[in-house]
Amino acid sequence: MQKIVNILLIENSTAGNPPKLFEAQHVKIKKGNVQLKQGVDGKISPYNELSEVLWIEGNATDFDGITDVKITSADGDVLLDGELNSFYNGPKDTDSGVKFFVL
Repeated sequence: MQKIVNILLIENSTAGNPPKLFEAQHVKIKKGNVQLKQGVDGKISPYNELSEVLWIEGNATDFDGITDVKITSADGDVLLDGELNSFYNGPKDTDSGVKFFVL
């Protein structure tokens, strides 16, 4: 489902750069589920699957230096708030926008 949201891209560094705010942006979000997995110690622990976001107006270059992403609805509800997955499946431009994943 496509939603209109506000996207806050945060650079968690000592550079002191302010967050980048993009208002009234079109996105499609596939929220990751919480899964349970047994560790080598035998204990079962929860972990979050990655949430996939397709940002229609965005570009992969918008994420240069970005470490965290917060997406809120127009009325302020937090839809996603987490670490940008920049290693495996980092932000990639597509024909319809930029696809990225949030932990």
